[in-house]
Amino acid sequence: MANEVLKKGGEVTSEVWGETRGFDFEGMRFGVKAWRASASGARKGGVLSAPIVLVHGFAQQASTWDKVALSLSRAGVECFAFELAGHGAGACSAGGDPAERPDFFDLCFQARALLAFCRVVARDAGAAPVLVGYSMGGRVALQAACLAADDLRDGGELNRISLRSSAAFAPCDRARRLDVAGACRWDVTANAARMSAAVPFSALVLESAGLGPADAASRGALRERNFAWAARVRGEGVSAFMDWWAGLPLFESQQYLSADQRKRIRAGRLANDAESLALSFEQAGAHQMPLRCESIRALCELSRRGVSVSYLAGRLDAKYCKVLADLRADSHDAVSCRAVPCAGHNIHLEQPEAFGAILEEVVESCTPKPAAP
Repeated sequence: MANEVLKKGGEVTSEVWGETRGFDFEGMRFGVKAWRASASGARKGGVLSAPIVLVHGFAQQASTWDKVALSLSRAGVECFAFELAGHGAGACSAGGDPAERPDFFDLCFQARALLAFCRVVARDAGAAPVLVGYSMGGRVALQAACLAADDLRDGGELNRISLRSSAAFAPCDRARRLDVAGACRWDVTANAARMSAAVPFSALVLESAGLGPADAASRGALRERNFAWAARVRGEGVSAFMDWWAGLPLFESQQYLSADQRKRIRAGRLANDAESLALSFEQAGAHQMPLRCESIRALCELSRRGVSVSYLAGRLDAKYCKVLADLRADSHDAVSCRAVPCAGHNIHLEQPEAFGAILEEVVESCTPKPAAP
């Protein structure tokens, strides 16, 4: 059971870098950072903007979204950064050892937790959020999308009113903070593989995210690689492993960031512990994803049902530009695919203004227009 959700952890003012909260799901506490919308950026006509749920990448924390989220909050968009198992403020259990509960790192478990969190945000804000996942966070968001699409294919109905209609936006004071502690409770069976049929997000944005193995052979190769990486981080320790990780071709474009930015990136990576990183590779690596064809089928199903789906890659990221091009062709343009100039693997870090502008476009498309007087 998910209970006492979104426990508050601090007071904020109108100009905030975010407040830290917690989200409890089946014994696991996930860290959450929240940015409330600025009153000056509130939408006209009493219509509230769809909120955004942001999911970070491997070895990152919620703070990786600070610049983008603060800009969006000033534009009137409520933002929530959801921290994955073993990352940031997230803990396996109260004071627990991650090795004692490796199931908390399971890709499907984290996806179900993310769906539950989106549902709570939707119920409190009166609007289903835009779900944004970067790299590993995109993997978890995609898994959540696959579970939601499975529900739809199994006969579940997409409640379009709750997702897109102005009737979904319950009146509320934008000055108050999102606080739903004790307000939303529901039963979740221990072996449940899906949430309810209604998709709890209005749009999905995947940033530099893999789409799953092509076949069984690819799955085996990815599993071997990820378990080797897990052994490496356990054996070498976080500092040495991250020195090697930062040197991967995937992050080559980050050499053009300022020295201060690179210092903050490294500090964020070193804030993680080796066992949590290793379990993330083993339990939530790409080898745990559905096959690529199944992922694309799920994205097309959501798009067909009226849920906006977007895929972003940086033009300097050759690997994921190839993923983008293949997805555009294989989805027959059901997925909006966009290559962002002057950016590599981490678009929201390297080009935050461009990334934020794209998210504002998506939010605008999911926000109902004010009713005519």
